[in-house]
Amino acid sequence: MPERLQKGDIRKGAPRAGRWVLLGGCLLAAAGASFAPWVDRPPAALVLTAPDLAEFVKFLPEVRSGTLPVHRLLFLLPLFVVTLSLPLVVMSPRMAYALWVRRLALALVVPLALALLPPVWSPSVLLSAEFRLQTMACVLCLALVVASRWPRHLPPRPLLAFLLCLWLAAPLLALWQFWTVQAAVASAYDSPIFAGWGAWATAIGCGLMVVGGLVEVWKPGIRPGA
Repeated sequence: MPERLQKGDIRKGAPRAGRWVLLGGCLLAAAGASFAPWVDRPPAALVLTAPDLAEFVKFLPEVRSGTLPVHRLLFLLPLFVVTLSLPLVVMSPRMAYALWVRRLALALVVPLALALLPPVWSPSVLLSAEFRLQTMACVLCLALVVASRWPRHLPPRPLLAFLLCLWLAAPLLALWQFWTVQAAVASAYDSPIFAGWGAWATAIGCGLMVVGGLVEVWKPGIRPGA
């Protein structure tokens, strides 16, 4: 009986705002971290997304000479974190999302995971030392789609607490890296460069994920530590 009441409490609280704030933040951060401009200036060929920046910074003279240390994969960190989070969040029984929401979210993971890969694909490129970590991140995210029932068995509060740390760290590290290379990119463009709306959408989206996640962590309805 207690277990039945417990599940009923969760379903009864399904229309709560926290889970929709969390999902909306995921979608906004996904847009900002994948296809939205981080460097936005005409012409269109000079617009750079976060994945574009991860490749572009390799060719900056300061980076090639070693005078400007760059951790280029930090530009991909928000995209990886959001892509990893989507299946873990939507498949959690605590969230009680509708079936169509879960299916759409899992379908969205596929293009987002592929966006983690370098522009040119080949077995030798994907398995090279430079791109191996990106390939592993992509495979991990796709594996969560294939094994989408597995996250249902994870304890929701520890899972959300772990994800909260990622949602806080990812945009901060990516923006820190952007500000690190901002002057070098401006020099290459021969004009001032500022963070585009994609960078701020990523940060705001992750912030919404944190807010929604905190609401879910502290929401009553299941026993502590579950």
